[in-house]
Amino acid sequence: MTFDLRLARGPLLLSCFLLLLSACAPQPVTVTRESVTLSIAIADSCEPLVESVTDRYEASRPWVTVESQVFNTALTEQVLREGDSDVALLSWIWDSHEAGGVSLWTEGFARDGVAVIVHPESPMTDVGMAQLREIFRGRLQEWDGTVLTVVSREEGSGTRAAFERIVLGGESATLNAVVMPSSDATVQYVASTPGAIGYVSTEYMDEVVRVLPVEGIPPTRQTIDNGSYPLWRQLYLASVGEPTGEAREFSQYVLSGGGTGAKVYSPPVDG
Repeated sequence: MTFDLRLARGPLLLSCFLLLLSACAPQPVTVTRESVTLSIAIADSCEPLVESVTDRYEASRPWVTVESQVFNTALTEQVLREGDSDVALLSWIWDSHEAGGVSLWTEGFARDGVAVIVHPESPMTDVGMAQLREIFRGRLQEWDGTVLTVVSREEGSGTRAAFERIVLGGESATLNAVVMPSSDATVQYVASTPGAIGYVSTEYMDEVVRVLPVEGIPPTRQTIDNGSYPLWRQLYLASVGEPTGEAREFSQYVLSGGGTGAKVYSPPVDG
């Protein structure tokens, strides 16, 4: 049998033509994003709330590295104003958003409660606003025969600012108060000191202390969100001017519900 080259030439040419077209077709372009570092200053009350948020943000944007620093609210704001942070998370906004000619952009992203905590063996089971005021002004020093030790936070704490504004009408706690430098330190001191009564962000509620209902209302997610729990405050995102670049992306992520949600208190079940 003889093989006719002319019969094979057509399919061969077609195959070559298709290979050529394939080689000339646009190929997918792999774009390597330039690495970005986002600096965040965090008030300590916000730290437990945003820790998982920053982890998820980095996972969704692998070219971004988030570097965070934790201070009290006053120092957090100072770090932001001095340009050492791209964005900040604050637990309190003082009356003026502007200091030294630097204007802050702020936006609330979550509500947080201020929990009143006592030693586990304290005779206190509930407290009213008027009683809290008398205790923290130093005028009510005993409860059912137990001498009370007032525990407060340091100057510059957003939690202290919120507590003093809501409970004390802007006045300071008694000079006899034990002043603690952080939320963790407050919890540990109250847990180890019979008669101690203090306050922390609901993010720092812990089983080593007892959380008191205020006016009969415990600090649950529902009571904080609907405002029936009297000791609540707004948490804020902040930047110098409206955020841009990666700070803007992060802010939009948080404001769109990037996993934030304050810790809740579960009242003990009888029996």
